[in-house]
Amino acid sequence: MLRSLITAALAGMLLVSSAAAARATEIDGEDAVHGGFYSSEFFASDFDGHAAATGTRVTFGGTFHNPFENDGARGTWSNTREILNEVWLGKATPFANLGIDDSAARIASGVYDAKIGEWASHVEQYLDLGGGRSLILALFPEANYGPTPYGCDPVDFKVAFQKVVSIFRARGIDETQVRWAFAPNNWTSPGCGSIADYYPGSSYVDILSFSGYNFGSCVGTGWESVESTVSSAIADLTAIDPTKPIVAAQTAAARNCGGDQSQWVRDLYSHLAGEPNVVGLVWFNIDKEALWKIWTGSWVAPGWKDAVNAPTTSYQWPLTDWFQPGPLTVAPPTPLIPPCPDAATCDSVVGIDPGGQWHLRHAIAPSEPVQQFFFGNPGDVAFVGDWDCDGVATPGLYRRSDGFVYLRNSNSQGIADVEFFFGNPGDLPLIGDWNNDGCDTVSIYRPAQGRIFVVNELGISGGGLGAADYDFFFGNVGDAPFVGDFDGDGVDTVGLYRQSTGFVYFRNSLATGIADLAFFYGDPGDVIMAGDWDGDGVDTVAVYRPSTSNVYLNFANAPGTADFTMFLGGFTQTAAGGF
Repeated sequence: MLRSLITAALAGMLLVSSAAAARATEIDGEDAVHGGFYSSEFFASDFDGHAAATGTRVTFGGTFHNPFENDGARGTWSNTREILNEVWLGKATPFANLGIDDSAARIASGVYDAKIGEWASHVEQYLDLGGGRSLILALFPEANYGPTPYGCDPVDFKVAFQKVVSIFRARGIDETQVRWAFAPNNWTSPGCGSIADYYPGSSYVDILSFSGYNFGSCVGTGWESVESTVSSAIADLTAIDPTKPIVAAQTAAARNCGGDQSQWVRDLYSHLAGEPNVVGLVWFNIDKEALWKIWTGSWVAPGWKDAVNAPTTSYQWPLTDWFQPGPLTVAPPTPLIPPCPDAATCDSVVGIDPGGQWHLRHAIAPSEPVQQFFFGNPGDVAFVGDWDCDGVATPGLYRRSDGFVYLRNSNSQGIADVEFFFGNPGDLPLIGDWNNDGCDTVSIYRPAQGRIFVVNELGISGGGLGAADYDFFFGNVGDAPFVGDFDGDGVDTVGLYRQSTGFVYFRNSLATGIADLAFFYGDPGDVIMAGDWDGDGVDTVAVYRPSTSNVYLNFANAPGTADFTMFLGGFTQTAAGGF
């Protein structure tokens, strides 16, 4: 997905300098995310050491501040100036957080105005060092989290936020030097409203950001996936203003707390690079509630080193294009070219809602019309297959309440053309062309045993399935089965998706044995499927993610970010086939 940051020129906007009339500057960021980390050292040498250990630098250096941090400083010394400058000397842009240990109401009342103005003068000292120095400033982070001193007061928070921005602007500090970040927690404490309630307004905010931590079992209730940690906040912020860039301003996963921190880091970078509005992250590299560090000065987490060197991770310093006159926005993604070439035969996806309505797309393309029809009852297990060997996949159902399979030979509302009894209670239907005869049949996966029964004929109408042509074991109890022609030989075989780990396993023969290929794809909780998305004769994996309502397609059976993403809609079941 092509993603860009645009500094658009908007003349005459309230509280924006007259320089905003300048021509817009576009910043490209295709399939990329900028990295960064917080340091308890605040010395350029920490960033230099990190660069030596990893072979690359990071775009952001995270810092924490309060207006009283210069009290007691002697002569011309400025703690604020020096902290920010050490980040800059480390060839990173400061992502600074300003907090005050008092209520939002007190801050909004003006009690701290003079102190905030004094602190702004110390920021000016840093900026006056020249050389293009700049910073991102997040005001009163995590204000939607009740225990925060200024938390759970959205009305006064917005006034306080606007007040600080206005104090800086009154001193002539504009968007060419400071960008303002709105930085809520990824979830809001009960009784404290919603993230949107705290938004100070687009004329005061340049960057949307959030805090999101995976505390694991040490502090939290258990290990969380990247998706469960960040996705809801990204969705909430995008809904507030879909034109603004998003940064994960504070994020980390605990080490030795029930999960693999290194893999979580890799997944985080990969996931955020695939989010169209997300442009960066800043890791909380300070051991506090848990062991968050991925870089200690003498050790670097393998996953962090992999992630910052990934092809989708960017480094830029200085961020000159981010600090041009005008507001900072994210350009809409460039429309993706549908994966199926003209005149090719490709598979597509259908979604089934809880009421039994089917929503079928005949091609993988966002503009493809959706065909809708009803078939089945709530609770039926839905699938598709080419039952009459005409090259078109049509609906099928397994009704647990009576143990029968119901098949139709057209994509339309109506009664079943074929029905027969299926397996044992708890069995799952597997659909495939197991012998390359051009016809799909219904076979059995028995989860309690990890056992597969392949049947090359449809059941007798009104009767049951015949004897299995193949009977073998594959996978572990609890694995989710799927079917595809993974090697392009015309014969479908069985794959398994281990939702607890996100690993895909499949074999290229209908027999017991170890997997012929295994790789990581998707997030825990994704729904697996396979299809020939690009018309090359080989089925490859895709996942439907209920939390985003998107389908993520891969054009090769290999790990990595999705090659094509399409919004499907909110469904309880999905299936893939040639419609």
